[in-house]
Amino acid sequence: MKQVPVIIFGAGGVGSALLRQIVNGRTHTATRNQIRFDIVATVDSRSCLWNPFGLSDEQILAVVARKVDGELADKSGVSRPSDVEIVTRAAEAGLENGIVVDVTAVSGMEPVLDTALDRGYGLVLANKKAFAGSWSTAQKYFNNPYVRHESTVGGGQPVIATLRYLLDTNDPIFSIAGQLSGTLGFICAQLDTGKPFSQAIAEAKALGYTEPDPREDLGGQDVMRKVMILGRMAGWPLEAADINVESLYAPEMASLSVAEFMNTCNQVDVQIGQRVANAAANGEVLRYVAELTANGGTVGLKAVPQGSPLANLKYVSFHTERYADDKLMICGKGAGVEMTAAGVIGDMIDLVREEF
Repeated sequence: MKQVPVIIFGAGGVGSALLRQIVNGRTHTATRNQIRFDIVATVDSRSCLWNPFGLSDEQILAVVARKVDGELADKSGVSRPSDVEIVTRAAEAGLENGIVVDVTAVSGMEPVLDTALDRGYGLVLANKKAFAGSWSTAQKYFNNPYVRHESTVGGGQPVIATLRYLLDTNDPIFSIAGQLSGTLGFICAQLDTGKPFSQAIAEAKALGYTEPDPREDLGGQDVMRKVMILGRMAGWPLEAADINVESLYAPEMASLSVAEFMNTCNQVDVQIGQRVANAAANGEVLRYVAELTANGGTVGLKAVPQGSPLANLKYVSFHTERYADDKLMICGKGAGVEMTAAGVIGDMIDLVREEF
């Protein structure tokens, strides 16, 4: 039985789901893979729980319960060292062949990731931002045997694994496309029914489909990061400036509070409504689509044939030398904290199998 020390940064929706799945899947993971993941640290922005021998399952589930109320640590929690110090502490405690997991959504985690790699630890990430930074700093994370990141793009869909297969079998990639945001897919589907854009946003927010600030979704940056990750894997060292991103809100709305934005986003209703009507007149619907080649790409609203698979699926497609006539597509539900967490666990198991 391989006992693998694990540090988890992030204890929100995905982090809590990950902790639950690790505990609930212990017997299965041990039977099928002969692996036990010992959670030596769980970390959020304000606190850290640490035990070099591994937190008990009772402690882990207590963390999950407390996060419902916004608190990771109770009064017994240790004071919060820096993220880099947490990784260094694990290494200095003699913990080897460990895994650092980043399921946050924050920027600036590169020093932590680099420290982990320098200490011989593996990385498993759902956080996209280190992969989508400037190529000069991001390239070390690509084609690195100690890095896994399936959940950065498709959540629970095997998008990264499929692209690796294509690359490993020497199938040249010509282009990549897809609907990569379940949130924007929902909003576009509401537009099909004649609802105003502002109402579609409000409904998506009320259902918890958007980020607390819907502009995080509507700005298209998350979709851009996803397709950039795939492009960089394909061998295209693209930068953000190489991808033209259509924001679905006006620039002057960027400085508003969330409440102010929600009260004024109806200013875009007429413009979006006209585009919906123009598409419908041609038998088409609007979808938020990313398209990428080695030379760059676009991310934004695109009219696609009504009733076509592309209008009704969250998907990623690869146009390659072998898949020239019919593109290879991965589609279906992949979003949600449970599926994303499962993708992280799959990466953790894969990393141990192949490298540890």
